[in-house]
Amino acid sequence: MKSRAAAVFLRRQSGLAMTRMVAAATTRQDHARPRYCQSRLASSRPMPSLKQMTGGELIHSLLVKAGVKQVFGYSGGAVLPLVDAFVDSPIEWYTSSHEQCAGHSAAGAAKATGEVGVCIVTSGPGLTNLVTPLYDAMTDGVPLLVLSGQVPTGAMGTDAFQECPATEITQPCTKWNFVVHQYHQIPWAIAEALRIARSGRPGPVHVDLPKDVLSLKAIVPQIEESAAPVGVRDAPPMLELPQLEEAARLINGAKKPILYVGQGASDCPELVRELAHRSRIPVTTTCHGMGIFDENDPLSLHMLGMHGAAYANFAIQEADLIVAVGSRFDDRTTGAMQKYAPVARAAAQDGTGGIIHMDIRRESFGKVVDPTVALWGDCKHSLQALFPLITDGEGNADREAWLNKCNDWKTEHKFAYAKPMDGKIKTQQVLECLNEVIVDRKVDKWTMATGVGNHQMMSCQFVRWTKPRTFITSGSLGVMGAGLPYAIGVKVAKPDETVILVDGDGSFGMTNMDLQTVARYQVPVKMMIMNDARQQMVWVWQKLFFNSRFLSVTNPCNPDFVKLAEAYGIKALSCDNEADMRKTMEEMMDYKGPVLVDWKVVPDICLPMVAPGKGLDEMMLLKDRAGLLGEDDAEKIEFEGLAQAEPADAQTAAMRRCSLFSFAAQTGWTGAARRGTGVDRVW
Repeated sequence: MKSRAAAVFLRRQSGLAMTRMVAAATTRQDHARPRYCQSRLASSRPMPSLKQMTGGELIHSLLVKAGVKQVFGYSGGAVLPLVDAFVDSPIEWYTSSHEQCAGHSAAGAAKATGEVGVCIVTSGPGLTNLVTPLYDAMTDGVPLLVLSGQVPTGAMGTDAFQECPATEITQPCTKWNFVVHQYHQIPWAIAEALRIARSGRPGPVHVDLPKDVLSLKAIVPQIEESAAPVGVRDAPPMLELPQLEEAARLINGAKKPILYVGQGASDCPELVRELAHRSRIPVTTTCHGMGIFDENDPLSLHMLGMHGAAYANFAIQEADLIVAVGSRFDDRTTGAMQKYAPVARAAAQDGTGGIIHMDIRRESFGKVVDPTVALWGDCKHSLQALFPLITDGEGNADREAWLNKCNDWKTEHKFAYAKPMDGKIKTQQVLECLNEVIVDRKVDKWTMATGVGNHQMMSCQFVRWTKPRTFITSGSLGVMGAGLPYAIGVKVAKPDETVILVDGDGSFGMTNMDLQTVARYQVPVKMMIMNDARQQMVWVWQKLFFNSRFLSVTNPCNPDFVKLAEAYGIKALSCDNEADMRKTMEEMMDYKGPVLVDWKVVPDICLPMVAPGKGLDEMMLLKDRAGLLGEDDAEKIEFEGLAQAEPADAQTAAMRRCSLFSFAAQTGWTGAARRGTGVDRVW
């Protein structure tokens, strides 16, 4: 009966994977042993040498074996037995100034490398401070392992000091989580966490570690010889030939196709390039997908979406075939769904086009857009399997006419801005200057991290991206303040890269205490603060959609960012005019250590802009700027009421709600995640 009670408790704590393990355990006495121990005991080979290790030391050894190079964290009482194992460790330990910063730094390292980032924190507030980095990693598909201390098992559930229901809190924020109740579960738990974090669409995992389990000493086999496997991941789905053949037929026959590429294609940029060139197809990307296809290539239409290129948005709306490669049709890339891709949807009806969706997650299909053809599998494998079926598009008159039209749009609707007349500078100018310096100096290895806001979108517009995983930002959750810790994580993980932070004053203000981390480890990041003393993107929304009723969008008490940096011993510069802009940029780029530049910029609206409730081709363009802002003598552009992202008519909105309630009734869905071993959640 005791084993059955344990099974019930662990089912609630750990999900279906652990439930199956414990259920099987109730029928045999040796259930507590990891599989590798059982096979060793059953073998006639000599027993491996044994070693006495604490739980913390065992975890550390497993991380070393897994190839972990650095860990970001913050110490605390409950996690000290694990922290102690990192003294004189081959794994570099970085103490961040706040647990949230530690989580974002680990995620930044993971975003830039594709490897699992690791973050270690204590119990209670240490863990709760990681909710934002965890959910950011969840929504952006980032492999992140969080190890948290917990009060001893005997104190759990007693409201002990710095106790919190850790796994219950992180369940909605992770692909998988688990609380370790016994020492023997450690190898399995760490191996399972790493496997799930890497498999399918990557994502965050969390292992909660009670202090008594971390402190317990046991005799274990030498880790190098007998540890549970820690480098494995699930095999990708098998591709189905009929779907591949139909996708190839549509690609070969389409007159106006477009490739819509997301970060799921980060590991196969050469295949995207080959498909685009062989078939003569223009390419647009999401913000996370920038650089997968070289933006200097004539076939590139750059980033699409709310603040994307007008020519990319026009092309999506007029394409008869959209080939989505590793992208998920985020609302910022589609505009109002009832107005999305009208030509492609019409072509799907007559069998000449439509939407092809390649994705590693089967539950992505139909979540936002119903695809004409769904290719469930790794994007790399899908593209490789398609190539033998794809015909050469060179000389195809329809394709050439389509490319000419796209090029006409590129010429007519280049990214541009209204330049100040008094020698002052705007964010767009500063970013143009940065791009020019990078190109002129032939800087090959560089990565940019950003916060969230105007500076983020303008970085997408005025910098040309040529390599994947070089634009590190919070895309889906939109976390202001993530930029600085991201930049630290990127530089630590890629020490040979030039790492540039582009941040807004509002975003930077949320985590600028991490300057302490920059100074402590002398992390040579180049920090650019676009200081307009506003949350300008939100200010614009209040002006356009809330009748200029401004509240909580100005920063009148910003610190002197130069003096703030200098207080930490960091070199700092300032620039507020065009005459000094290039010289200041070059000085920043030349400096070998950490450096901060306070760019005092004039606020501006980020254009193009697709307002909520509008289609991708219903953009506000630069020619509309004066009317939008009510400048000069231009006729002011008014909006009727608030622009809404919901369907325009109440009946459609009601139907959507009824559809959701019907789905919930049929499936028992309550808004929580369906959980399974190594399978991404289905919402």
